[in-house]
Amino acid sequence: MAAVIPVRGHAALLDGVLQALAAQTRPVDRLAVVDDSPEPALRLAPPAEVVHSGGVGPYAARNLGVASVDSDVVLFLDARSRPRPGWVERTLERFADPGVGIVGSDTLVRGGRSLAERASEVQQFSRLDKYLSAPFFLPYLPTCNLAVRRADFTAVEGFSTVRSGGDADLCWRVQRATGHRLEAIDEVLMEWIPRDRARELLEQNFRYGKSHHGLRREWSSRGLTVVEPLPAWRLAVRSGRAALRFARSLTAGPDARARDFVPLAGACFDWGYWVAHHREPAGAVAPQQDAQAS
Repeated sequence: MAAVIPVRGHAALLDGVLQALAAQTRPVDRLAVVDDSPEPALRLAPPAEVVHSGGVGPYAARNLGVASVDSDVVLFLDARSRPRPGWVERTLERFADPGVGIVGSDTLVRGGRSLAERASEVQQFSRLDKYLSAPFFLPYLPTCNLAVRRADFTAVEGFSTVRSGGDADLCWRVQRATGHRLEAIDEVLMEWIPRDRARELLEQNFRYGKSHHGLRREWSSRGLTVVEPLPAWRLAVRSGRAALRFARSLTAGPDARARDFVPLAGACFDWGYWVAHHREPAGAVAPQQDAQAS
């Protein structure tokens, strides 16, 4: 069993995830850290093995990481992941069932002192309910806390080399192609360190909106509806209301400011979806007119 961690621009966070892996009750057999910087820069001591990918992007980097190891099960994390001590052992146990192809556990986003960290703690975008109990298509798990049977990963030729959304796409293709199921451990075995800058959190949500539209378009021929986004004027009104609400909270405490920042992040998601929809190529699938982007 191997762990693969892509990293680019977050090398300062890497020590935390490596220390957490070293504290596992069941150590990984192989550890591939993929340095996705354009110029090779990362140097690590064994047992970590550094793979230099040259700036190909996070999902292509993960593919290269998998290619560098030969384990039957591959665990994916990122530099912000902080697995609790039993994560590896409890995850690996689920693969004793030959019908299981994908495993993950619940993930808790940590808080912090900054507005972005507090808002991310409120948002909790990595909790299982967002991926399993209320999925917008097939269930999936994020790559900050994801394990895949290598044979299944190889059967679908790995991750699609997109900027965002490759985790959902991989999980869906594995379930469709192999018939193996996704199994989740309904317990927090992973914590995640959020971004500490408000602008980065807004950009993250904007990117998620774009990838959400891309997934819908990519999977439209297989049953996923391409949803019509809200008109720009309605998005502008919604964004304005969210901005006004946040402005009013500036005189309140940090918890209130964080709570009222979350709708701004949601508005960025909606704008990302809107932008992706209006930039889609000619001849793309027509959207359903009776639905709205979430």
